[in-house]
Amino acid sequence: MVALGLSLAAALAACGGSGGADPSSSPTSDPIVATVDGRPVLQSAVDAVSAEFRLGGNPGSEGKAVKEAVDRELVRREAERLGVVADPADVLRRRKAMAGELGGEAKLKAALEGVPMTDAQLQRDLEDGVLREALQDAKYPSLAATRQAARTYYERNGSDLFGRPASLHLGAILVHAKPIAENALARLRSGRPFEEVARQFTIDPEAKANGGDLGWVLTSSLPAPLRRAAAAAKPGTVSKPVEGPGGWYVLKVLAERAAGVTPFAKVERSLIAELTRRERFKALDAWLASARDKATVTEP
Repeated sequence: MVALGLSLAAALAACGGSGGADPSSSPTSDPIVATVDGRPVLQSAVDAVSAEFRLGGNPGSEGKAVKEAVDRELVRREAERLGVVADPADVLRRRKAMAGELGGEAKLKAALEGVPMTDAQLQRDLEDGVLREALQDAKYPSLAATRQAARTYYERNGSDLFGRPASLHLGAILVHAKPIAENALARLRSGRPFEEVARQFTIDPEAKANGGDLGWVLTSSLPAPLRRAAAAAKPGTVSKPVEGPGGWYVLKVLAERAAGVTPFAKVERSLIAELTRRERFKALDAWLASARDKATVTEP
């Protein structure tokens, strides 16, 4: 999937809320706040929308939440007419994606508690988000972005959206003093494996467990002394001891990636899919405005 800079709030805005009528709901516990052509919009639906707004960082007024809940009722009604349903697998994927973006399921639950928002409300919102995208695909199957449109978008935004910053795959041995770093370097030059020496010398617990492997890091994120030392070392070689945050380092450049822009050929398909989704979203939004004007919406 092409990353187009969509924020969590934007993803949630596409998700939508729920709130279809529940015949067993008590009028006292879940009052009707509006009707759409005779179909009730319940307070629970409005509450779910409001919770979603808060989770996305854009709390709105009660009136805005009611309007959004009405729109979602129109989407549900049209989906029923066309026989469109929300795919549970897509709903689950969205939940997992949200949890991943926030740092895991525990972080997602903490975010819900902080809003607050119930798990049931989140589930309804995700289901309606999947339903809305399924509906727009069903209503506008012939509406699709062209390859030329994708190319134009890429040429205008490629460096910002598809830029690849310079990065290094680094190994590091961190010690308290320069003589210890020089001792570690001498062992490396005598032919001892980097992973072995790192486990013997480094004071960084995580690096010790990984044999000194730091993984891929952005070159720009390194402190200046380490960045200069890494720049002076060719891939596969180690640096001289260099002082940096927390002590002295011996670095090994395992691999490097130069800065660049991901070629259009690698993002073409996903970019066309994303632009198509946007076009269909706009078309459905226009349909919603028209349907809202034609519908009989009443409030108690």
